Amino acid sequence: MVGLLVLFTWVLSDQYHQEVNASRDRSATRAELVGEWVSTTFSLSDQVLMDVSQLLEPPMPPFPTEHRHFESLLQKRRDSLPMVEEISIIDEHGQLLVSSNLSHPPGFDTRGTAFFQTFQQSPRLEQLVTPLYWSAFSRDYHISHVRRLRGLEGHFSGLAVVQIAPRVLDSALQRLSMGAGESIAIIDTQGQLVARRPGLDDQTALGTPIDHARITQFLNSAMPRESMRIVSPLEGDDRLFWLHRVEGLPFAVVVGESMQQVLAGWWQRLWILSAILVLIGLLGGWGLRHYLNRLQLEMQLYQRMQERELARAEAQQREARLQALVYSIQDMIFVFDSQGGVIYVHAIHQHRLLKSVHDITGKHYSDVLPEEVAKAFSSVFYRVRRHRRAEELEYSLTFEDEVRYFAATVSPLSDASGGFDGVLALVRDITQAKLDDVQLRIAATAFQTHLGMLITDAQGCILKVNRTFTRITGYQESDVLGENPRMFSSGRHDADFYRTLWGNVAKSGSWEGEVWNRRKNGEVFPEWLTISAVKDNDGVLTHYVATLSDITERKAAEKEIHKLAFYDPLTGLANRRLFKDRLEAMMNARPRNPHHGALLFIDLDNFKQVNDTLGHYAGDQLLQQMASQLQAVLRETDTLARLGGDEFAVVIDTLNEDAEQTALLAEGIAQKLLVAIRRPVLLRDETVMVTGSIGITVVDGSAPSVDDYLQQADMALFQAKEAGRDTLSFFDPAMQSELVQRARLEADLRHALANQQWRLHYQPQVDRDGVPTGVEALLRWQHPERGMVSPGVFISLLESTRLINEVGDWVLEEACCQLAEWAQQPQYAHLEMAVNVSPLQFREPDFLARTQAVLQRTGAPLEKLKLEVTESLFLEARDDARAKMEALKALGVRFSLDDFGTGYSSLAYLAKLPLDQLKIDQSFVREILQSPANAAIVESTIALAKSLGLDVIAEGVETGEQQRWLAEHGCYCYQGYLFARPMALSALTQWVSQQKG
Repeated sequence: MVGLLVLFTWVLSDQYHQEVNASRDRSATRAELVGEWVSTTFSLSDQVLMDVSQLLEPPMPPFPTEHRHFESLLQKRRDSLPMVEEISIIDEHGQLLVSSNLSHPPGFDTRGTAFFQTFQQSPRLEQLVTPLYWSAFSRDYHISHVRRLRGLEGHFSGLAVVQIAPRVLDSALQRLSMGAGESIAIIDTQGQLVARRPGLDDQTALGTPIDHARITQFLNSAMPRESMRIVSPLEGDDRLFWLHRVEGLPFAVVVGESMQQVLAGWWQRLWILSAILVLIGLLGGWGLRHYLNRLQLEMQLYQRMQERELARAEAQQREARLQALVYSIQDMIFVFDSQGGVIYVHAIHQHRLLKSVHDITGKHYSDVLPEEVAKAFSSVFYRVRRHRRAEELEYSLTFEDEVRYFAATVSPLSDASGGFDGVLALVRDITQAKLDDVQLRIAATAFQTHLGMLITDAQGCILKVNRTFTRITGYQESDVLGENPRMFSSGRHDADFYRTLWGNVAKSGSWEGEVWNRRKNGEVFPEWLTISAVKDNDGVLTHYVATLSDITERKAAEKEIHKLAFYDPLTGLANRRLFKDRLEAMMNARPRNPHHGALLFIDLDNFKQVNDTLGHYAGDQLLQQMASQLQAVLRETDTLARLGGDEFAVVIDTLNEDAEQTALLAEGIAQKLLVAIRRPVLLRDETVMVTGSIGITVVDGSAPSVDDYLQQADMALFQAKEAGRDTLSFFDPAMQSELVQRARLEADLRHALANQQWRLHYQPQVDRDGVPTGVEALLRWQHPERGMVSPGVFISLLESTRLINEVGDWVLEEACCQLAEWAQQPQYAHLEMAVNVSPLQFREPDFLARTQAVLQRTGAPLEKLKLEVTESLFLEARDDARAKMEALKALGVRFSLDDFGTGYSSLAYLAKLPLDQLKIDQSFVREILQSPANAAIVESTIALAKSLGLDVIAEGVETGEQQRWLAEHGCYCYQGYLFARPMALSALTQWVSQQKG
């Protein structure tokens, strides 16, 4: 009976909830329908507002003229819609412009209305539907639908207002069919009653506030709908309400039903069930028991269904978890049946399969795997089935562009009875692992490189060193494990050095450079150290790796290279490069150091003689001893350098602030150096004495560059040698000026031939009667700025610059051309042409060929050509000179020995030369009347010429007395100012004509 009571209670409770839910569903449906109708109503009013807005779109006609027209339009639009009470237009100042209600005069002020103030405060608000409000003007409730009006530029130009009659909403509700105990109401968001059915009476008048906390809470929330069971604030009975908010409008629909009406059917069933319960009680226990049993069976069936559903859900959940677990496995999983057929495949990276999962499933492994891999898997499959334990297998597969390696763990599967049911293969791609293994082997091999290697953790504790590290430092690995590398510090580097080092490592991840460290035996040595920071994938520092190499030998080599670069290998003195660096450093220090210094150039006077007589080895020994003796005289701060050969130089710094005192001090040092040079030197058991010449210049800042001081010292040395050697000389600015002029002249000389500045002048040669027999071609330089330059100035320059060959060829060709031209003119055909040839020209290997080419090219009569040579030609390579003379002699060319008696020549050799004439030098002729010695020399020369069968001519004859003396002693050919000065060709032809006339 208790069970039946419980059953009745459960049934009644279920039916109770069904009745309540049915009531809610009915109320919700009604509320939604009413809400849609309300929304439609205000959609119509919005359309009215849109139409009015379009009428008022700019440019808007002036209202004073169109006022009646607009009133008429608004009235027609109002009358077309029963729900609309009034349509009004308000300007931007809140003044009524026009209204469909004629009782509202134009200019009516609406600024105090809530909707106008709302639009002023909300510039972006386009339209607004107001809650129910009381109008003091009409003394009634209204609802307004308002839309913003905008001008040409979008600014606020007023409002269009449609006033809705709440009675329309109420009358619409009255037309709805209603059941007993039901009510429908429309309220605004302020809780005021707008419309209701049953109809309004005194207690439910329009605008009546609905005062209930839960309803107010709903209106203030954003909830779209809500169901609640409360005591009605209007009827005062227990009701079930459904509240539905009208979207976009300040209204809510409230549908209520009396709980008495809701539960009327339920109460009937309650009485019926109670009666049945009594009847059942009266009928007896059998029927009840039968019913209860059946009910119990139904409950059990329901419970079993629930349990089965729960079990199924749990199974699905377990399967989902298992599936998620499987999908999270990066390795591939293959399940084979007992015959080797593939029944399941899991592979996240399907590109590592030879075929797709669909193509593999159901196939035998031998149909999928390559033959060799299939054979290996067959062997593993057999062993797993036989021994029922897992086996390992490694294999490789070739894909389109690469070979990949795999490791498989093959495990047996069992059925419910414990029999073999196939295998499960867990396959891992080990390609990267194999590559990593190779890299590890390479790294291990690289670790045993010729470089020392050291690995520390992030805190600097040593973790590993290699054998090369031990060989370099002497420390075994066991000596340094766990220690900090600062244990190798030599103390040569300060804290700033290490701070900079580790700062670079932190900033760029590495540092390399030279470090001095200490070996285990205490020896300090240089090493080239590279430190690299190692970070993980997240950029966190994990280790430091250092490589080091012993650069002791390299440093020694660098030192040797430095020595070779800056020091003379023979004497150990500074070489020219270091010497110039020291001199430049002294000049750069001049602004900070007011003391003057000095520069000395030293040259051994007879070093060449020692080299030639005792050999180069003895010469090297002499230079070494000279270097030692000179160094002993100087201070440690002075620089002694060997510039090359037997040339030395000294830079003496900081002598005195006064230039004259500096010169005196430098002179004293130079005198000591000369004494040191004169000191006898023992070479190969022979005592040798040499002297030296020293050129000095004071380094006082007057010269702009190092090269200028070098030039000054070189000039001073040249002056010392010219002064007789074994002496010293200071630089003279006048000498520098002369050399500068000489350099400029030399530069101009190189362009003289190209610029056609050379000229030939001719000085006549005459016989005893003054009749011209020939001329000597003399070279003149017509300089564009200096005018005519004396041969005494430029001849030596031509020879020193080797331009003598080029210019000499020009002179010979010009003279031969003139000689050939004279040969065609009878009045000049008898004249001979004497041309001077420098010994430097004659010694050139191609002199003979060049001369023969000129003679052939010009066609000059060779018997009229006379080449004048000097005795210095025969001091060296005399046989070569004689051979060239004989070759030209064979062509008809004649030779004259110029300046005879001024040089040195062997008379015996002179007799062998193919000469035609001896020329007595003007230096003897000029003094023959005053100097008996010169007269004797001239007389002997004339006699010698006669004995050798040679003609003789005297140059420099300036007086008749000189000519008469020469004639008396047998010389009948003359050249000199007595007869004519050197002259240009035009003057010469005129002079020759005068002599014949």
